[in-house]
Amino acid sequence: MKRTGFLLTVLVVSAVLAACGGDDETVEPAASTVVPPASTEVPPATTEAVPTTAANGLSPACAKETLAVKTAGKLTAATSDPSFPPYVMDNDPTTGQGFESAVAYAMAEQFGFTKDEVVWEKVAFEESYAPGPKKFDFDINQVSITEDRKQAVAFSDPYYTTSQAILVMAESTFAGAASLAELKDAKLGSQIGTSSLEAAKDVIAPSQEVQVYNDTSTATAALRNGQIDGIVVDLPTALFINAVELEFAGKVVGQFSAPGGDDWGLLSEKDSALTSCLNEALAALKASGKLEALTTEWMSTSAEAPVLQ
Repeated sequence: MKRTGFLLTVLVVSAVLAACGGDDETVEPAASTVVPPASTEVPPATTEAVPTTAANGLSPACAKETLAVKTAGKLTAATSDPSFPPYVMDNDPTTGQGFESAVAYAMAEQFGFTKDEVVWEKVAFEESYAPGPKKFDFDINQVSITEDRKQAVAFSDPYYTTSQAILVMAESTFAGAASLAELKDAKLGSQIGTSSLEAAKDVIAPSQEVQVYNDTSTATAALRNGQIDGIVVDLPTALFINAVELEFAGKVVGQFSAPGGDDWGLLSEKDSALTSCLNEALAALKASGKLEALTTEWMSTSAEAPVLQ
């Protein structure tokens, strides 16, 4: 009896041990009974590129990071040397003083560039629109948009349309005229075949016949010699004549709008991918009123060329 009890005990213990361990074989539970544990694994960070966004509401294609510029992280503008007021003051475009210098920095800000990220190149006027590669992103230098020039370079939409102006000698009795009506009795001159001549006849409509000259140099000589009271030319020409040819002995009485003014555009390489973004930035500056404010500040107030009605 003792031996039998002992054997029975051994058999029971062995069975228990076999159930707890025995060999390494694992018996899989039925699939329908498997409940997966809650995952604690942290998903890897995505490597997909996040689209960049442009500054001040421009399209993503015009974001600073992807803008088609000559040097990454820089915006390269160009003007001539020398450059003159009221477009650039003291022949230094880096100051932001002067109409075109100020517009260039406003464009840069629209794209998200800081002032320190704007680089200037000096390029001769005729060289700017010559065919071939350019060392600048855009040139801003009173370059009129023409079909001939479009064959060699790209232009943005206009950032300025020239007004007409009346230039007299500083001691003239018409120097203080504050309206077009006050110029009715002036003896005026203008260059043949120009929109300025048509503006003098149709907009000012003086009581005396407008004198016609072959070129502005001849008209300027007639003004200096007292043969006429004033000449009608576009505003940029009037400012240039007064500064360079008359050495500020004259006075721009004022400016006025008339059909046929030249459109100035930002100039880039032919087929430049930057042109569409320049147009976006210009449109934003126009919509915000910033471009108009700069035009008034530099092309009217600073240039001492009030708008005449």
